[in-house]
Amino acid sequence: MIQLRPYQERLLDGARQAFRERKRAVLLQLPTGGGKTVSGSQMIGGSSRRGLVCWWLCHRRELIAQTSKTFASMGILHGIVAGGRSSDPQKLVQIGSIQTVARRLDILTPPDLIIFDECHHLGASQWQAIFDAFPEAKIVGLTATPWRLDGKGLGQWFQAMVEGPTVAELIAEGSLSAYRLFAPSQIDTSAIKIQAGDFKKDDLASIMDKPSITGDAVQHYNKLCRGKRAVAFAVNVEHSQHIAAQFNANGIPAEHVDGSMDIAVRDGAIQRFIAGETLILSNCELFGEGFDVPAIEAVILLRPTKSLSLHLQQVGRALRPAPGKAEALILDHAGNSLIHGLPDDEREWSLDDREKRRGSDKSEVAVKSCPECFHVFRPAPICPSCGHRIVAAVREIEQRDGDLAEVDVAQIRAQQKQEVARARDRSDLEKIALERGYKPGWVDAIIRARQGYSQARRYA
Repeated sequence: MIQLRPYQERLLDGARQAFRERKRAVLLQLPTGGGKTVSGSQMIGGSSRRGLVCWWLCHRRELIAQTSKTFASMGILHGIVAGGRSSDPQKLVQIGSIQTVARRLDILTPPDLIIFDECHHLGASQWQAIFDAFPEAKIVGLTATPWRLDGKGLGQWFQAMVEGPTVAELIAEGSLSAYRLFAPSQIDTSAIKIQAGDFKKDDLASIMDKPSITGDAVQHYNKLCRGKRAVAFAVNVEHSQHIAAQFNANGIPAEHVDGSMDIAVRDGAIQRFIAGETLILSNCELFGEGFDVPAIEAVILLRPTKSLSLHLQQVGRALRPAPGKAEALILDHAGNSLIHGLPDDEREWSLDDREKRRGSDKSEVAVKSCPECFHVFRPAPICPSCGHRIVAAVREIEQRDGDLAEVDVAQIRAQQKQEVARARDRSDLEKIALERGYKPGWVDAIIRARQGYSQARRYA
């Protein structure tokens, strides 16, 4: 029997309270690697023991397989509703593929409880069809990132959200791995067109599928994490194939996988990676969600994205702790950390629509890489690590190989505190809170700490 961690128990207690308050749909937010599947499984097990029909719905084969494995370890008898899979329709618990369940709504036993895994995809037609088909069923949504790229909030579907601990808190207690982050000293995506809120793939591929832009991924792998298992994230299938070929050409066993491959071939590649026979597993849009292998020690980001959810999902692949794993390594050749910040930054999650920031290009986290020591710091005329004077210059990124520099997390945290200290009034503080995605109440808390409660009222 799996024993839930205290924060997982608190998460489920929050869901039960919301249902007692007659909320129909509740969203549970927990960072990647925090144990959403185990937490939701506990709810499924308890509900099915009371005779309720329970559905757990996923949108990827890998998620279905991993959920089935978790259910089996917890003694939860279940069937599977998915294309090409045999099932037992008499079981109270069914793990279903979104695509297959949406086609069989009229023949399946109506559920009393539906858990949508990776529920930030709600709004897509098949997800919506299932959500609308059973208005009497209780709904639980699970996600690490309740954040849609279009800015629309998930409050259209959920009446309450229960937040779990932050990434920083999970790292501090050992539930997630500590990390070291390396980022390119420069990346230029200004020429890439935007499509559906993210970089247009064709344009992105034409730029990123070049060693001069991404840096030498093989070189940096050998330099920073030689011999470790790493998952690489590519722009498209061809790009991913090129990444795997580059590693293989340098004597590092690598394979490419994507969703269009034969299932047996893809599963074989994944099993060889898990066994350590393959060190690099390069993929295109396959492992951003639902690929939970704690032994992954590194991620290689080669696909720039404007999606915070996608970035955090990809980074989270390496944050699961494992025996003998001292830390996770993040090799960010794509520059996503310069846009979205550090993995353990405090972020504000809300069911409301997200306010669009003015000038989206200005939302990048202001950090620079010293050309001498590669230390990363917030903009300053002198590198705080080696004293090198930074000379402003326009550099053509195509003319040189990229290099990765480690992000000094402690330095960034110190500079963030200095920026807050320099804020003169509420307007300055609110600007900082918006740029960093801080939670409501942060500005008031800072003002109270500075002035005391009586003086804080003057800011209102």
